[in-house]
Order: sequence, then structure tokens, then C-alpha cells
Amino acid sequence: MPVRVARNSVHDGRYQRIANMKAKKTFAQQVAALFRGNVFHAFSQWAVITMISAFGGNGAAGNYVLALAMTAPIFMFFDLNLRVMRSTDHEFDEQYSSYIGLRSYALFGAVVVAISTCLLFYPLRIWIVIPIVAYRIGESISNLAYGGLQRQQSSHLIGGSLTMKGLAALALLGVLVPLTSGNEIVAAFGMAFVSLIWAVFRDLPLAWKINVPEIPFSKQVVIDGLKDFSACKRIAMRAFPLGFDAGISSIAMNAPKYCIEFFLGTEVLGVFGILNQLAFSIQKLIGAIGHTGVSVLSKQRSENNRAAFWRLFNKLLTSSAAVGLVAVIGGTIVIPFVMERFLGTDFGNYWLMFSLLLASCVAGMQRIAGRATQACSRYFAYTMFDVVIVIASVVWSIVLVKQYGPFGGGMALAIAFGLGLVVTLVHTYRFLWPPETENVVDSSTRALSEAGSNQ
Repeated sequence: MPVRVARNSVHDGRYQRIANMKAKKTFAQQVAALFRGNVFHAFSQWAVITMISAFGGNGAAGNYVLALAMTAPIFMFFDLNLRVMRSTDHEFDEQYSSYIGLRSYALFGAVVVAISTCLLFYPLRIWIVIPIVAYRIGESISNLAYGGLQRQQSSHLIGGSLTMKGLAALALLGVLVPLTSGNEIVAAFGMAFVSLIWAVFRDLPLAWKINVPEIPFSKQVVIDGLKDFSACKRIAMRAFPLGFDAGISSIAMNAPKYCIEFFLGTEVLGVFGILNQLAFSIQKLIGAIGHTGVSVLSKQRSENNRAAFWRLFNKLLTSSAAVGLVAVIGGTIVIPFVMERFLGTDFGNYWLMFSLLLASCVAGMQRIAGRATQACSRYFAYTMFDVVIVIASVVWSIVLVKQYGPFGGGMALAIAFGLGLVVTLVHTYRFLWPPETENVVDSSTRALSEAGSNQ
């Protein structure tokens, strides 16, 4: 009898901790926490590349940037954007273990394709690509966990995870990079270590506990997910447009880097990569607003709450524009001046910084606008937006980088995402779920209801 009491006490205590973690935060609190987490995570990624450049030179930083750029589209495609898929899966409500099983299958495919691509196009860089692949695996697992947390409207836990992971990476790499004179391979292995450990031992168990509190997380969970191949296939079929979209979107983001490396060399790519990483941290900040809102938008759409849906969407879009405007003006004035003082004259290009910040702002707004489409499960339409963006990015990168150098790369991104933003907004307001039909629908519904009650 005492044993049963003890077990129940432990059991109740565990559920109480889960209840505390699931305690609802306001939308503003969740955005603030995710905002803060994205700041620390983005800063840590930028700081690593910057430290490599400071201690090992721009060429070493360029090698690191190229490895990231080469692996990004592959892992983004195989990732299938399950973070968004899980957080908006209110209609089908698949088991979380099935998502974990699908993630395992997809990661295996991503590793094979990434290593094969490196051996085919960049065989001399295989030793920097291998740890970057391991880093990508950890980030992919964490993203799946974040989708589970978003589904439960626990984005504040994502913010906490990103903050602590960013601090852990800075602590480790702040020692490794100076000790190894900026060796990019050692830095990549350090980032992979932090990413994998954090994903496997912190993010995924936490997300499982929030989503499936009645079953402890274990290896058997992963095995069960792998065995349920039919469920994995169902999710993959629905998520394929999201994966395709993420892959081509990543190509659009990295097209200027490929062109810079090809036309101008690895050292120039290192400079561009550092400034690009810093500028596109703004997109991650804007992304915090969208990631927090997409699950709420999806729920409002499933409840046919048109007024709340459009009210929230317009707030998201307005907030992203305000954040982007402040970032473009302030960043263009401050960042080149500070970077030139600490890293040299190569980093003091005001026009390059302006073009990258503008591209980041427009890209963030385009992602926010596209969240409404994702929330309504219109994944194919969202993919078409990024087809427009990737074509524009590739074409303009080839044209402008060769003629204007890194500044041309920044302008190519700004043009591509600006065009994508226009197309996305036209579709969202005109064809998705037009807000102007709300009154007609509501009045018709009320009329039918009143007629029924009179009868």
C-alpha cells in the first residue's frame, strides 16, 4: 500500500509539473519569449562565423558559410516543414510518434543526399560538410519539437530553449575557436555537438511530454513511429508541398552565395556571409511573430472565426512591418560603423548592409503573409509564391553579382522577396478567405437561424 501511494505521488507530481509548463501565456508573452530566443540563437550563429573570420580569416569563414549554404536546401526539403505541419494539424490530428518516425526516415535521406552532393561538387570540403550535416540533424529534430510546442500554444518554451542553446553554443565556441586559431572544422563540430545534445536530451523529450503526457518518452516511441509506415506516408504526402517550398526557398536565400563564391571567391563569400547572417537575424525576429500566430490562425480557421482570423493576421503583418522598418534604418546607420571598427574595412559597406537589411525585412513580411495560407492548409499556393521568389533570386543573382559584387547579391534578394511579397498579399486578401465576405456570410447564417427558430 505505501508503494502505491509513493507511485501516485510521483505520478501526480509529474503531471503537476506538466500542468505548470502548459500554463497558458498571453499571445504577447509568447511572442516576447520567442522573440528573445530567436535573438540569442541568431546572435550565436552570427558570432560563430564572426569569430572564425577574426581568428582564422575570411577564407575560413567562407568555407563555413559555403557548407551551410550547400546543405541548407537539402535539409529544408527533407525537413518537410513538419514544424508548421504539426502545429496546424488540427484536422487530421496524427499521432506525434508518427511525426517522429517520418522525421527519422527523412533525416536519413537528407544525410545521403548532402554527403553525395558534397562529394560530387565540393569533394575537398567534405570534412567541413560532415559536422555541418550533424548540426543540421540536431536543428531538424529541434524544429519538430518546436512544432509540437506551438501546437499546444507553448511558444514561450521554444523561446527558452533557443535562448539557452544559443548561450551554450557561445560558451563552447568562445573557447574552441580562439584555441584552434579559427579552425572552421573544429567550430562546425562544436556547433554540431551543442545542436545534437540539445535536440535529443532537451527539446524532443519536452515536446513529447507536453503533447503526450500519459506516455513517457523512450526509444520505443521512435520505434513505434518508424513501424507505423502508413501514417508516415500520409503525413509526408500532405507535407510534401511544404518541403518542396522550404527547399526552393532556401535556394532563393542562398543563390547569391553560390554566385559570390563562383565569381568572386571564398574570402568575399566570408564577408558577405557574416553580414548576411547578421541582417537576416531580423527575419528570424519577424518569424517569431509568425510562428507564434500560425497555430492560432489555424485554429480560428477550423472554427470558421473569420473576424478573429483577419484581425490577428493584420496585427501580425503590421507588427512585422514596424520591426523591419526600425531594423533597416537603425541597422544601416549603426552596423557598418561598428563592424568596420572591429573586423576591418571590408565590413564597413553601408550600401551592402542596407540591401541585406531591406531584403531581410521584405522576406520576413512575405513569410508572415504566407502564414495565413499555411494556416488554411493551402500549401500548394504557398509553394507557388516561392517558385516566383527562387526564379527571381537566381536570375538577378547571376546578373547583379557579376556586375556589382556582394551589393548585387543583396539587391537580388530584395528584388526577389519584394516580388514574392506582392504576389503573396494579392493572393491572401483576394483569393484565400476574403474578409469582405464576412458580413454577408454572418447575416445569412443569422437569417437562417432566426427562420428556424420561428418555425
